[in-house]
Amino acid sequence: MKKQIRNKGLLRGVICAALLFLTVSTASYGQSYSVKTDMLGLITGTLNGEASLALNDRWSLHLPVQYNPWNFTDDFKMKNLTVLPGVRYWQVQTYTTGYFFGLNGIVSRYNFAGLLAGDYRYDGMAYGLGLSAGYSIPMDVNWSMEFELGAGAVWSRRDKYPCERCGKKIEEQTGVWLVPDKVSISVVYYF
Repeated sequence: MKKQIRNKGLLRGVICAALLFLTVSTASYGQSYSVKTDMLGLITGTLNGEASLALNDRWSLHLPVQYNPWNFTDDFKMKNLTVLPGVRYWQVQTYTTGYFFGLNGIVSRYNFAGLLAGDYRYDGMAYGLGLSAGYSIPMDVNWSMEFELGAGAVWSRRDKYPCERCGKKIEEQTGVWLVPDKVSISVVYYF
């Protein structure tokens, strides 16, 4: 029952972020829009997409969403629904060749086991802030590639289990962790 309540809260947060994004986009002038997908994320089975809006010559607003519903093996999974709304400052000009720096929020419902989690499974919610840096390379008038790395600090409440499918909950953990939140090579389309 508690997990259903948490999931409804995350869904409400995603809807509110999307409505905020649309509200801001209708009030902007001289805007340019883009959509993109992270190819590295797709390789890991994470379905993802991002919509963005140029606010002016140097600033853009972004709304990325990531979803991974898969169990890869009995002891490895990276299930998550993550939203990372944020802004970017472009060193030269929005959506052109050059470096950019980002600030983003983090909201994630996750269930990890294996690889990064070791011999444990962690199931919980995370909220936080992240910083990123990247580089954009236009390939055509409407297409570009972006490379981005970032990390964030998240507050999380999670349950810890001894393995992916078996065992009783070992403990409930609450704390702040430093996590990678952006590791991407993306293909971008501009409108």
